[in-house]
Amino acid sequence: MNRLPLPVNREELVRSIAFVARCALAAVIAYRLAELMHLSMPVWASISALVIAQEKWRETQSSLYERMRGTSLGVAISLLVNLVATSLHISPTAQLMVAVAICAAIARFDRGLRVCMWTCPIVLMSGHIGGEPVLVRGLYRALEIAIGGVVGAALHLLAERLLTVRQVYRS
Repeated sequence: MNRLPLPVNREELVRSIAFVARCALAAVIAYRLAELMHLSMPVWASISALVIAQEKWRETQSSLYERMRGTSLGVAISLLVNLVATSLHISPTAQLMVAVAICAAIARFDRGLRVCMWTCPIVLMSGHIGGEPVLVRGLYRALEIAIGGVVGAALHLLAERLLTVRQVYRS
């Protein structure tokens, strides 16, 4: 049976606890903020806060940047496809196929944009929840994801600052 790696020293243990605490807090705070804003799927804020969580601050920054770029692109392409396709009476599943194909063609050349592909089904196919128009849905999903990303990054930055202060105090 494989064992989970345990922290080997005190500093590693403190960093592990900080990671666990900031992830747990980010998930709840992001969810509650999105809920307070009356967004229809606050779970995406919580998910986004966790998706961007990385071990190192630079990695979290990079993850946040890629998440925001990819989400923005996926929302924009989904809304554009929906705008054109609706006037042509094209089915939602055909819209999804076109939007994902466009995103996949772009993401093929930039791995950091891959999130745009799964943003399309979220925007185009989650309309049954709350009966939101696609434009509103797209903007809500983008806002939910931005809230989660910003909360997750802010808590990581705060944790890094606290760990630095702790280290300075201990020396």
